[in-house]
Amino acid sequence: MTLTLRSSTSFINLKEYSKSLKSSDESSGVVCFAQIKPSCRIRAKSSLQEAQLFQERIRVSSTTDDLPRELLHTLPNIAHSSNNNDSKKVPVYVMLPLDTVTHGGHLNKPRAMNASLMALKNAGVEGVMVDAWWGLVEKDGPSKYNWEGYAEVVNLVQKHGLKIQVDMSFHQCGGNVGDSCSIPLPPWVLEEISKNPDLVYTDKSGRRNPEYISLGCDSLPVLGGRTPIQVYTTSFHRRMIQRRKFKI
Repeated sequence: MTLTLRSSTSFINLKEYSKSLKSSDESSGVVCFAQIKPSCRIRAKSSLQEAQLFQERIRVSSTTDDLPRELLHTLPNIAHSSNNNDSKKVPVYVMLPLDTVTHGGHLNKPRAMNASLMALKNAGVEGVMVDAWWGLVEKDGPSKYNWEGYAEVVNLVQKHGLKIQVDMSFHQCGGNVGDSCSIPLPPWVLEEISKNPDLVYTDKSGRRNPEYISLGCDSLPVLGGRTPIQVYTTSFHRRMIQRRKFKI
């Protein structure tokens, strides 16, 4: 609501004051104050009137094609019903622990995971997200895959009516200060790195970071005759699709 006040007030009537100075001693030293009734104009507009005025002001003029048109952005009139509220929900995905799959390639703590998924479902969660670690899936050698642990995760998630998102993680997990989980790169990859340390990132002091393979090696056949891109996309990705364990 808009409130506008306009007022003018005179506190001293100069004409009356001058007369008092010329009067007798009875009124000598008397100052007369005359207050004029303020003139006020109050203009109030309700929020409904303002909204109507705003919509009228921003209405698109479509009289002729020669006239420029305005691009208008207005809030839609959303009815507060259960159907609309359901359609406006944002799906929530909860990240599972980094060590959801053990180094042996099996589901870690299945009973606890089952209880956790049940609680998430009851809370209205849309689904979960899990990391598929390169150091676990292709641990035993080039092109030797073990998806069994992640298959157990998928089956358990689907059992509770939840969706799953899989993050393909081609880097080391943990291994830093305060980390409780450590999953290095596959042993055969670390062996290639030991032969050629330049495969990993190196700072100007000569310190190596074995958590990743450098992007500079993407197109080089440095992993048993395959390039890192071939490992990431061709072998790892294609094998995953063939097994139909995940949707990508």
